[in-house]
Amino acid sequence: MHRFQTWFLHRPAVGDGAWALCLLMLGVWSAAALPGPVGWRHVGCMAPATLLAGLMMLRRRNPDAAVLVAIGLGVGQLLDGLPSGAAGVGYLVLARWGACYGSSRVSLVTLASALAVGPLAVWRGAAEGELGYLSAGQQVVLAGLYSLPFLLCWIWGLWARARRAELAGLEARAAEADTDMIRATARARIAQELHDVITHDLTAMTVQAGGAEYVLLARPYQARDAVRGLGSLGRQVLVELECLKRLLSS
Repeated sequence: MHRFQTWFLHRPAVGDGAWALCLLMLGVWSAAALPGPVGWRHVGCMAPATLLAGLMMLRRRNPDAAVLVAIGLGVGQLLDGLPSGAAGVGYLVLARWGACYGSSRVSLVTLASALAVGPLAVWRGAAEGELGYLSAGQQVVLAGLYSLPFLLCWIWGLWARARRAELAGLEARAAEADTDMIRATARARIAQELHDVITHDLTAMTVQAGGAEYVLLARPYQARDAVRGLGSLGRQVLVELECLKRLLSS
């Protein structure tokens, strides 16, 4: 199961295609359930489902455009009285998508649309005389029930957006920690190498100083050469100590 989930997450086009196919099938099923012979009403039921399926396939390329087109399509359906059928579940998916992946403005437009879908649906039903038996309070409750699924999907998308941002921050901090660890390891290795070189040079200086003292009276010219070598080794040690200081302070 975990292997299938990993495979599925790394192939988002498969999920989008599955959503598109489901919406097309739901649109066909809703159109077939309409009474009467095939006509414009059936076409009006299939056309939004087909458009929603196309938006499912394009939503990752341009989330803002896909969500805005879906909002316009849904508002048009409500105002024209076109049945959305079971394919209307695509609007719930895109409401979550707008909150999760859309820009801040599109997310706010999605929220406004989620809050407005209920009043618009109730207004349309009242205009057609289908809700005349309900009181004003009952119509308000019905409008809230219409908007509730869209609002919940928007909140779900907003939570997913915050979760995704949190995970991205954790990944960035982990990458930074790895970089710091690599730098610290490199500094420790270079410092160890400098320590070994300085230890070698100081050992050589000690040996030369002892040798110069030993031959000072018998062979003064060799002692002089040894002392001269001490000067060059001393300057080299100072340079290496300066490099080690800069390394440790960086």
